[in-house]
Amino acid sequence: MASPTEIRHHIAAVDQTKKITGAMEMVSSTRMKRVMSHIEQNRRYFDSVQQTMKKLLTTSQGVSHPYLRGVPENGHCAYIVISGDKGLCGSYNHNILQFALANIRQHEKHSVITIGNTAEDFFRSLGVIPDITLLGIAQDPALARARILIRDIMNIFESGETDEVRVVYTSFYGETKNQPVMRRLLPILLDDYAEISGAETLSEIIFHPSPQEVFDLLVPQYILGILFGVMVQAYASEHFARMNAMHNSTTNAQEMLKTLRTKYNMARQSAITNEIAEITGAAEILRKGET
Repeated sequence: MASPTEIRHHIAAVDQTKKITGAMEMVSSTRMKRVMSHIEQNRRYFDSVQQTMKKLLTTSQGVSHPYLRGVPENGHCAYIVISGDKGLCGSYNHNILQFALANIRQHEKHSVITIGNTAEDFFRSLGVIPDITLLGIAQDPALARARILIRDIMNIFESGETDEVRVVYTSFYGETKNQPVMRRLLPILLDDYAEISGAETLSEIIFHPSPQEVFDLLVPQYILGILFGVMVQAYASEHFARMNAMHNSTTNAQEMLKTLRTKYNMARQSAITNEIAEITGAAEILRKGET
């Protein structure tokens, strides 16, 4: 059995770790709750854009756009992989990176765009050099930063460097909550609007200066809405995973402290018993010497 001093040092170390994990749990919980409003606001805005685009496509004749095209067979695909910048979030990063790798390997012609330190390190370790690497966005999914990435993506797509752009992230709501998912960012297919409801409420609207120009303005906003939405979901999912991981760590630390304190008391009792036995033995020897 370890000595009381060793156990006491172990208790102090575990107690300090418990304080750290508890603080990290509170921080992740606060950040996750703060970003929830962004998810809801982005969803409402994105729904309105989709409804308007569907209205234009279904009621206006001759509306077209270079992004409204099919996906060629065996074409090139660019994958945007969103991971975290940090660890200590359970299997969050592992799940999203393995999911992304499995889908990327299905495309012979592909390129990778990474958001987050762990994604960049993961693909570089496999010998895959990301075409674009964005650091810091995973911890601060601001709309301004999403616009910068959107410009790069649109340039790549318009130049013909890629035929399709997909984004891989961790969903935060719906049936796929806390699971890795993938969705197409470009091109825009008419099937994307098959399940869009609410467009019928937009009636007798005059689009100025023309339906085509309004649609051209909405397309970048549509793409921006998708990208910003998935970035915010990934951010919330990461902190949700970290909050759970830190909660479990704190719980385990509490249980470990109980066990260590029990061992410490037993060690102290054993040491006290040994000291009493030694004192009693010495006293007995002295008594026999006197006689």
